[in-house]
Amino acid sequence: MNDKSKKISSYLGAAAAVLGANSAQAQLLYTDIDDTTVVDGIFELDLDGDTIVDFTIEHVLNGGQLGNVTSILLRPGDSIEGNLALGAAANSFNYVANAVPGTVLNPGAGFSGINNSLKVGYMAFLVDGVAYPNSNWAGPVTDGYLGLRILKDDSACFGWLRMDVADSAKSFTIKDWSFNPEKDTSFTVAFELLDVMDRVLRNLRVAQDGHNMDVSTDSPIGLRIFDMQGKELYNADPKASHHLSTLGWSTGIHVLRVEGENWHHNLKVLIP
Repeated sequence: MNDKSKKISSYLGAAAAVLGANSAQAQLLYTDIDDTTVVDGIFELDLDGDTIVDFTIEHVLNGGQLGNVTSILLRPGDSIEGNLALGAAANSFNYVANAVPGTVLNPGAGFSGINNSLKVGYMAFLVDGVAYPNSNWAGPVTDGYLGLRILKDDSACFGWLRMDVADSAKSFTIKDWSFNPEKDTSFTVAFELLDVMDRVLRNLRVAQDGHNMDVSTDSPIGLRIFDMQGKELYNADPKASHHLSTLGWSTGIHVLRVEGENWHHNLKVLIP
């Protein structure tokens, strides 16, 4: 998307669903959308589904006076006070963290990813293709997570958003997000996905024999494979075992994308 004046709706193709969870984290609002890529534009995030924009994520491609700056910036929504992100301050700037799944979001988690006065958090900032040292989202990033806090009636509520960032931050892609409406209640980054991912991935087996590869687990999984240039080489619907030939593939690192119903996990394999 090249027209900055045209904002991308955060609910493009969205299907929001309230998922059951444990008693401490009940009535979670999980929103899954078609993967939405932004180039030189803005994504508006309505984290809690009340039609108010809670955060904007802006991508700037070849900006600055010399046209040599590429950046990804996170800001609270218009006129929103107290909406913050995990991160830290360094060298007079605030840098948004790439949160590890399982990170607990609570008042003590360190929500310094957005500057309260300037209202901006730097996810990525590159000059002439070189990223500032504290840019946690310079790319490539696959399945990175924002840890987010918004205020509801002056009480803190927490959520997360999952996204990818292309190499050198040339674009970003929004995948899904989740929100816990319970006020002043801790929440876990990627909470809904951790249990099912753990059950499936703990039994994942990848075996290679010459130009043959077998990928299997105890539950049906979808499988897609890409080379490092992003070219898709294999795409199959969910099944318990995938047997394929790598004959003719280039040598080097390839990405296996294992897909569940509302999650996916990437791992790298070496094709000899």
